[in-house]
Amino acid sequence: MKLLTALGLVLALTLGPAAAQQPKTVRVTYVTAPFNVPSIVMRQKGFLDEAFAKFGIKVENPVITSGAQQTQAIAAGEIDIASVLGGTSAILARANGVDLKVVAAYARSPKAYFLMTRADGPAKLADLKGKKVAGPKGTVLNQLLVSALASQKLTLNDVEYINMDLSAARAALLAGQVDVATLAGADVTVVEKAGGKPLTSGEGLIKPTTVIGARSAFAEQHPELLAAYFEAHKKALDFMARNPEEALEIAAREQKISIEDARAQIKLYDFTPAMTDDDVANLTADQSFMVEAGMLPKAKAIDIKTNLIAPSAFALK
Repeated sequence: MKLLTALGLVLALTLGPAAAQQPKTVRVTYVTAPFNVPSIVMRQKGFLDEAFAKFGIKVENPVITSGAQQTQAIAAGEIDIASVLGGTSAILARANGVDLKVVAAYARSPKAYFLMTRADGPAKLADLKGKKVAGPKGTVLNQLLVSALASQKLTLNDVEYINMDLSAARAALLAGQVDVATLAGADVTVVEKAGGKPLTSGEGLIKPTTVIGARSAFAEQHPELLAAYFEAHKKALDFMARNPEEALEIAAREQKISIEDARAQIKLYDFTPAMTDDDVANLTADQSFMVEAGMLPKAKAIDIKTNLIAPSAFALK
């Protein structure tokens, strides 16, 4: 509890004045893919509801998996916390004037992101030219595709890029409607079991940091509620550390995969929440890459540490 009290104080000092009347509801997105075990455990064990119950506040968990849609919802005031947000989505949103702050890291997992194809699909990255590629735009997977193409001196203009969420992209790939899908987590396992194969993972191409984002106004006015959120998040991480098999069983059930597949997936992730200078460097490199790839105008580039990340994100334990 001392840690949580200190966190509340740090949030109050670094994010702005504690202030406004408490809301009746806090809206926190629920994102399970690719393999977001802390979020799954937090929901299934009721840690989030428990943390906010002491304030008499109800928690709503809208399922919004697209990073772009999460940041749009933040801009519209429709959600308070984006529980799992791609670093690229956070950068693009902040650069385009969305008033959000990164309040923690969620995960680091370059080996968890893939370009997948069928057994009869492209054999190598150079074969991507002219192919149909499906996946969620404005995400880490979007960045992986751009980076993979760039490694072959190709661009998005050299492929037919179709915007689809993960499950739709997987289905389109297996149905033969597209040649390649950008996938992660359980969707990769499903494709492999159907005879598919990876063209590449993100290793060596991207250094993705998924983050936790919050509406700046919410973070500034309600530091005690942000601290309550992290109380629940920390309980989930502690539960995973103390009860690893039960946590994997909970995640496997939610994702409808075997415990063996869950055990293989968990090895790909680092869920440490405190932001580090390495994370800042990676996000800064991501932004530079987006500028070079034409995904973000250079004039809109931001200072990642000053403009995007809340100072409190570096103080988490």
